[in-house]
Amino acid sequence: MEPLTVSLAELLGQFRGCFARPESFAVFEPVVVAWVLCLRCRTLTEVWQLTGLGPKMHYDAIYSLFASARWDWDELGVLLCLLLLTHLVPSGLVSIAADDTLCHKRGKMVAFGGIFLDPVLSTRSRKTLRFGLNYVVVCVVVHLPFRKDRHFALPVLWRVFRKKGEAGHYKRTELAAQLVRHLALALPCRSFCLVADKAYINATVLKDLPANVVVIGPLPKKAALYLPAMPKVKGQKGAPRKKGLRLPTPLQLLENPGLLGEMAGEHPEDFALIGPLNPHGWEAWEEKLTLPKAQKLLRVQALRGVLWYQACKQRPVTVALLHDPQEAKEGRWRDEVLVSTKVDITGFEMVAEYGKRWSVEVAFFDSKQFLGLEDPQVRAPLSVQRAHPMAWFCLSLVVLWYALNRGAVEKVSRERPWYKKTVGDTFTDMLGAMRLWLWHRRLFGEAGDGPVSVQMVETLLNEMAAVG
Repeated sequence: MEPLTVSLAELLGQFRGCFARPESFAVFEPVVVAWVLCLRCRTLTEVWQLTGLGPKMHYDAIYSLFASARWDWDELGVLLCLLLLTHLVPSGLVSIAADDTLCHKRGKMVAFGGIFLDPVLSTRSRKTLRFGLNYVVVCVVVHLPFRKDRHFALPVLWRVFRKKGEAGHYKRTELAAQLVRHLALALPCRSFCLVADKAYINATVLKDLPANVVVIGPLPKKAALYLPAMPKVKGQKGAPRKKGLRLPTPLQLLENPGLLGEMAGEHPEDFALIGPLNPHGWEAWEEKLTLPKAQKLLRVQALRGVLWYQACKQRPVTVALLHDPQEAKEGRWRDEVLVSTKVDITGFEMVAEYGKRWSVEVAFFDSKQFLGLEDPQVRAPLSVQRAHPMAWFCLSLVVLWYALNRGAVEKVSRERPWYKKTVGDTFTDMLGAMRLWLWHRRLFGEAGDGPVSVQMVETLLNEMAAVG
């Protein structure tokens, strides 16, 4: 076997200092490996059987790791983010995404459990509610050179939502703001661009953001926009104004693109404050945007340096209004309005950044389908906060390990003649490559060329036979 650029042991070794006791890390490391290898329901007992620690210590060790050991996901998450940025995003702006997901559970004694809307099963006409845990997650969105057609969202920080009335209750938007602020302050030397859906683009998230964070997301079409306030003149009484002339709503501007130009003619002194910031003037123009699957000729209108006072107070923002004249007639395209706290940004850059948000949904799907996010049968508060997110930690670790060692590891061979073409390496390919490498080392030793371990063969056969 070819030597790896960075081995899994080296990556996991970076987290040794996050544990108060060496014994805890000695359990954590094989648990992560077993979590990746496990093909059955990832209860703690099933994971324990694959750690290989059974002959050495009591099985209570895995329960103690999640229920009482001294370590914190926040500390591991920041360190994980630092590793991701060091190897995958060494320079430039870091894209991050925030969203929440429902982790289905059963049992009234499960800590933090409640009835939540299931967005996957719900439709516009029918809302489906499920019992479970609601997690707010912040991911680092990376672009891997061997998959130029998509982005990967890698979870780094998370919080379980506590319902109103429970100790430590915060709104989901407040949890997202706390996570983003924690990440930005922990890595002050990097600049972050937060993308999120409309549920997280509001005053709770946007206020008091660190200076190294900008936000891009959808703006309500009925949002109240204003020009900056005119400066206070000498002799004028009273406090300075906080906002200037009220502008038409985004919905009105989409219906009548020339409305803003008419206002500029009527109030030239007010618009003079932001006129130089808009190279295209106040009229809408057509711009060809290259999207992942096609090119679209959109009507774009950018409003730079305006105020969305309700959410950002006196911090200027840029608003981009997007309209596809052709497809809007056929009902296949709805008008979009995006807002950015970075003023000097183009409409294309806003669309490109916001398009990365969908990778979060793919990460949630992968963690549930292939890494058992919903599997642990734990009920105690600390165990709930620690056990389920292990799937997100493993997801980010697998992608990082594969990106560093892609040329040195063997890929899983599959006979699929019905696939005429392949899209590139998927997460299941990465996960399969890691499993293949791990089992090869277990069967043939660390060097990969030793005699076959009969004990490991029996373990592998039993693991495969018990899948169901």
